[in-house]
Amino acid sequence: MLEVFSIILKIIFIVFFFGFCVGIHEFGHMIVALWQGLHVEKFSIGMGPKLWGFKYKGVEYQVGWLPFGGFVSLPQLDPTDEPKTSDDKPLPHASPKARMLTAFAGPFFNILFGFVLATIMWGAGLWEPATANSVVVAEVPAYLPEYVEPLKQGDRIVAVNGKPVPEYLGETVDRWGDLCYAWNALYPDAPVEDTVQLSVVDADGQEREISIEPKRNPEFDAGLRAGDRIVAVNGKPFTGGVSEFQQEYVYSNAENITLAIVRDGKRMDFTYSPLPNAGMEGLGFPFFAALNPLQVGKIATDSSAAHAGLEENDLLLTWGGRNVVGARQLTALLPEYAGQTVPVEVSRQGKAHLLSLEIPEGEEITLNDVGISLHVLASEVLPDSPAAQAGLRYGDQFLAVEMLNDEGQPAGEVTTVLDMRSFQQAIRQCGGNPVRIHYSRNGKESSVVVAPQLNTSMDPPTYMVGVVLSDALSKVVTHVDPWTQFTRIMNNTGRTLGLLFAPLTSRISSMVTGKPRSAPKAQIGVKHMSGPLGILQMLWFKLRDEGYRGGFAFIILITFSLAVMNLLPLPVLDGGHILFAIIEALTRKRMPAKALTYIYNTFAVLLIMLMLYITFYDGKRLIRYSGIGSDDSKPAVQEKNGHKAPPVEQTKE
Repeated sequence: MLEVFSIILKIIFIVFFFGFCVGIHEFGHMIVALWQGLHVEKFSIGMGPKLWGFKYKGVEYQVGWLPFGGFVSLPQLDPTDEPKTSDDKPLPHASPKARMLTAFAGPFFNILFGFVLATIMWGAGLWEPATANSVVVAEVPAYLPEYVEPLKQGDRIVAVNGKPVPEYLGETVDRWGDLCYAWNALYPDAPVEDTVQLSVVDADGQEREISIEPKRNPEFDAGLRAGDRIVAVNGKPFTGGVSEFQQEYVYSNAENITLAIVRDGKRMDFTYSPLPNAGMEGLGFPFFAALNPLQVGKIATDSSAAHAGLEENDLLLTWGGRNVVGARQLTALLPEYAGQTVPVEVSRQGKAHLLSLEIPEGEEITLNDVGISLHVLASEVLPDSPAAQAGLRYGDQFLAVEMLNDEGQPAGEVTTVLDMRSFQQAIRQCGGNPVRIHYSRNGKESSVVVAPQLNTSMDPPTYMVGVVLSDALSKVVTHVDPWTQFTRIMNNTGRTLGLLFAPLTSRISSMVTGKPRSAPKAQIGVKHMSGPLGILQMLWFKLRDEGYRGGFAFIILITFSLAVMNLLPLPVLDGGHILFAIIEALTRKRMPAKALTYIYNTFAVLLIMLMLYITFYDGKRLIRYSGIGSDDSKPAVQEKNGHKAPPVEQTKE
């Protein structure tokens, strides 16, 4: 019942605030039009037939049946014809100044609304990832993980170049895409050849030998390897971890990418030409898997970690001089340093610190022995799962699992959550009894009782609560001033528009300078834009994952971006009205109505076609991200580039 109520509130939020972004835009047009003495026919909140309305001082105000956006009828703003009222009475031509001010008012009111909301969120705080000025490479595919003939749908790979395919991280690697990522780990000494011999078993169980010629991955050929720590893209450092790194990578839109990495304590550069990533709609998106540094959760009192000076929220960069690549690798490293003092490099609020950590004696040293627990978060809570029913949410940090008896009373055993594996083991050992999960949300600790369910589709059957675990960076509430929020959005919007128009501008530059036109092999295109359907989808995900803080942050993005897009000097947009008004003011002549009609109608058709094109791709994304056709019969694996790759540091429990 609570889940249904939450969904209803999210829908109301989306309808109201998404509609308000459009409504305040139209309201701006109306207010300035009335101030300039223009004739206003109608102002509507919502679209479609009139639900309710009234008339005041000659203006009809109404509420439409469809609660999305709104519109204002301004006959004198249209320069393509002789202005008339709805009852066919002629109106005087509006002056260029009045038309400019009226057209500009819509985007201006969007900006005003954005600043008001940004000021409120300045006080309330916005979610941002903890500072991370590096990312670590977890896996680099030797070949591009794309379809290769003559492989067929359903083929399972059982041998490569005559050698049986072993398991990788506990998973059977029998698909080509998975094999690409695991290649270097499975065959560290084997050369990467242009031709690969595969033994495959088809859907009918028939085995056959085939030879394929896959595309080599330029990232791998350039020398990038698992364990490398990336600190800059094309000479530009970053502080937002994986999300900012990927953004800089895609926005570079350059012929070549140069990654500055740290390996064995030495800094070096790798340069290569990025290829279109088919799994990411042809964007120049990295094929390798990048992870944020491991983040320390709790430090045990009077432990080796406490004595060394480790603190909660520290990011683990190196351990014994080796880059740390996830909890699995760190756990494997511990026994190597038993009884020794190991140098540990951490990042604390963006600054590096080198600490000395004493590791106790023992054959099976764990994180618990040195007093470290890691951030273990819920990156997703599955709908209708025991976790969802108990009220757990995205972003909750798990602290401990307490065993209860069949009557719901404490059974005495409490497992501290050190990493994802310790959480999994505690749930799987519940024996069907409920457990009390202790967690932290927004800095406040709490607990809920959850009744794990037996997943009989797993072998062996396993108790699960329905959360996808991750040791990604926790998000923190930050107070960002309105001007910074505005400039961030304007910068990203400007970069996006610059990349969209890059083919045109580079062609013009080539014609002017006579130099050959250079273009990257992968670049941002119109299909990567989002229309109303895509925007609503992203707003829903923001609300689901980050709550109302995330929702309001996205509304600020929408209203600022709406202002910028409407100011583009294109016919049918506000910027087009402003452009033609300026031309008329300078020439002191009205432009021919027939020519303007042709121009406006042409651009209106093009705009409709553009929106249909963008909506088509929005629909494809909606289907893909809705999880249709996903297989939950196996432990979750991380989706990478359109195929299922071996798990990195994320799993379903």
